[in-house]
Amino acid sequence: MKKLFLTLIVSISILSLNAQEQGKIRVGLDAGLGIPNLGVGFNGNLDIRYNVMDNFNVGVKFNPGIFIKDVVADEVDMEAAATFSTITSTLVTSDYYFNNGSSSFAPYLGGGLGLFKIVNVGFSQSGTDNISSVSVDVSDFMFESKFGGLIRGGFEIGHFRMGLEYYLIPRTKLIDIITNTPTGTTANSFLNFTVGFYLGGGRWKK
Repeated sequence: MKKLFLTLIVSISILSLNAQEQGKIRVGLDAGLGIPNLGVGFNGNLDIRYNVMDNFNVGVKFNPGIFIKDVVADEVDMEAAATFSTITSTLVTSDYYFNNGSSSFAPYLGGGLGLFKIVNVGFSQSGTDNISSVSVDVSDFMFESKFGGLIRGGFEIGHFRMGLEYYLIPRTKLIDIITNTPTGTTANSFLNFTVGFYLGGGRWKK
């Protein structure tokens, strides 16, 4: 691990740290494939940033998403369970780029902090249950607000962007879909693969 860390530091130091244009604003749009615990989700990003320096920017990121997670299916005992989640966030973010100004390829590292609004609704059924007649009003489920964070890395080529993100979000209540009462807590952190593009901000290749 120590050798890997030293290799990373040396590799970064070799790069001259020029990039886009200081003082310009850029707007990014990304689509994400989320991987929570035992599930999958989809989300989108609106990322508005200001280039503080050529290789460093700060901004605000809006990220709504829907997920199905904690999926369990037991055909032998005829039991099934899943959690349906909505997670929206507003984060203050920053990214640092490694680019020498002679190439359109720009790797980056970054992160963010901010507010998450979350609803987790749990569903479970056994072979003897019958919930087809149950009426559920989703407006009754209340959002919980939590502060959390994001770490991310990836690369840009021209105006195309691809990244890997990890959202660090505290646990929140799990609400039973039928009784609308808490049945415990559930994890919210998830891994996220993103692809997208951005507009403005200048060009990587000078």
